[in-house]
Amino acid sequence: MLRHLDTPAAQRPTEAAPVLTLAQHDEEAYYRVSVNDVVSFNEALDKMEFVGSILTLRNVSEYKKLDQAKSNFLATVSHELKTPLSSINFSLKLLQNGKVGPVNEEQQNILATIKQENQRLLRLVGELIDVSRLESGNIQLNFQAARVTEVVQFAAATIQLQLQPKQLTLDIQIADTLPAVRADIEKTTWVLLNLLANAIRYSPEQAQIHIRAALTTEAQPQVRISVQDHGPGIAPQYQEKIFQRFVQIPDKNGYKGGSGLGLSIAREFIGSQGGQLWVESELGSGSTFSFTLPLARPE
Repeated sequence: MLRHLDTPAAQRPTEAAPVLTLAQHDEEAYYRVSVNDVVSFNEALDKMEFVGSILTLRNVSEYKKLDQAKSNFLATVSHELKTPLSSINFSLKLLQNGKVGPVNEEQQNILATIKQENQRLLRLVGELIDVSRLESGNIQLNFQAARVTEVVQFAAATIQLQLQPKQLTLDIQIADTLPAVRADIEKTTWVLLNLLANAIRYSPEQAQIHIRAALTTEAQPQVRISVQDHGPGIAPQYQEKIFQRFVQIPDKNGYKGGSGLGLSIAREFIGSQGGQLWVESELGSGSTFSFTLPLARPE
């Protein structure tokens, strides 16, 4: 408990205060810790001075159990859904390529629609599985030295077909001298693809999407990768909420797109690699999503 007193007041978490796990009667109990500094007026010195701290423990065991039940439910349902959805996807492929008999044009269009919706459900199930793994701490990271240029080029090539309907273009600016980062390449690529997919969704036709990568100027420099669009932008009250699970931002027509999971998973993927993910945006001026990754250790 006392180690929380060493954290400066400005750096103490407000929304996600630390939780202690204690053994009570052969069961685990969970307590949320909060620290409040106490100040008092010193008449001799004629100023306010720090006199101590109050540590408060709140029993959150029941909430923790409910949260665990929710996580177990998500994991079970997601795995149960993935198998039949994958089977449906395979059957649709057989129907579309005509191996089980001829299909006319109208039937092909219906099959294409069904396949598109099935793929959307598979993506949602995949995101739910990622959420359950993140909550249980079962996400395995494969750290290695990675060249940011190669990650960006792979993501840009993967996203090309999605650019075509709106006639969008990518503007990539990455310094040739950029050092390698220490990252899980698969999960970092997933994050970049997710940010690019969002940029495509909200960009106007014939617009550019900018990808930048550069060193930060901090005492311990990291590589900062940014995806900038020229979409409608994000109101200030939503800029932090969009990283919460199942939160969706309504557009001007009240429509909410996506599952509300992509950005929350992306932030956890980046955070687990020692980086940060955030957004800078103004209404009517587009959005810039940025994340950092630590540099690879020299061999």
